Amino acid sequence: MTQLLAELEQQPQSFRDLIDFYTHQDGLRRLDSVPGGMHPLLAGMGASYHAAWVAALHLHTLGLKALALEATDLLNYSSPVLGADDLLIYISQSGSSGEVAPVIQQVGSAALLAVTNDPGSPLAQKAGYVLPLLSGVETLVASKTYLNSIAVLWLLCRRLGGIPPSNEASMLQQVLERCTALVQGRASSARWLETLSGAGHLFFVGHGPHAATARQAAMLVSEWAKMPALSISAGGLRHGFIESTGPGAGIVLFASPGRSQASALRLAEELRAAGSRVMLVSNGAAFEPGEVPPGIGIDEFLSPLLDIIPVQLFVDEMAARLGVAPGFRHIQKVVTKL
Repeated sequence: MTQLLAELEQQPQSFRDLIDFYTHQDGLRRLDSVPGGMHPLLAGMGASYHAAWVAALHLHTLGLKALALEATDLLNYSSPVLGADDLLIYISQSGSSGEVAPVIQQVGSAALLAVTNDPGSPLAQKAGYVLPLLSGVETLVASKTYLNSIAVLWLLCRRLGGIPPSNEASMLQQVLERCTALVQGRASSARWLETLSGAGHLFFVGHGPHAATARQAAMLVSEWAKMPALSISAGGLRHGFIESTGPGAGIVLFASPGRSQASALRLAEELRAAGSRVMLVSNGAAFEPGEVPPGIGIDEFLSPLLDIIPVQLFVDEMAARLGVAPGFRHIQKVVTKL
């Protein structure tokens, strides 16, 4: 078993721990303590930013104005927009990456909520509100922390949107069961390898929250398998990037059920007709253009949690096939350089 696979197999238990916490007294109290009626501004880097991106779009569908920014952009350009009516939701696995200290110095009168795996970190110590990720030790790419970030932000969005928590435990339990099946069903990597291993370049594509999944996927391929990969929104692909697709291109389209699934399915058909190698992903299940999407009823803003799992398994297998040594070449687990 590879080092990465060992951490990936811990994801169901980590997710189970999160469900247990946030569906009982202390976790419910923490969620309920977050003030409503404020403007959410979500910030993070890497996987944390991708989770923030998903959450901001979730908030939009609930009628709330929200903004997701990379923490470096908040630091260098956007801190003047923070005011007394803003809630800065800072997502950071470590709570101590290079952007944290300078950003929290600029918070001013805005309320600060930390979503972090380390309740003793500088970010958590500064924050007025803390939502722990409960992911345990993670030493490689963001896996357990990414899944748990998606889930805790989903819960937070529902609170801020005024949705009663009556059925959240059962909804999360359904996701846990699917997560467990995906992690254990490692044979799915064979389909990914068959479709993508001969491609000259890789595209990861999606609409809305699935564009965030696409960027997380491209980052994982680059980070672990050391292969360049492009992420682009489905709309962005149509408006220019599509000119570089065709024979030799491997394209993964994230198309879980939701507002944009029909558009993603049409795009997949067009890309395959033009000669690209195309695979669709819905709630973690791979399928071909023209096939009926799997009928798995998961909230659209939880589907990124499932869709990334086969990518994790794929990059682990691809790195092994390419003989890529496990680990990082240019960064560390916690990036401290600005």
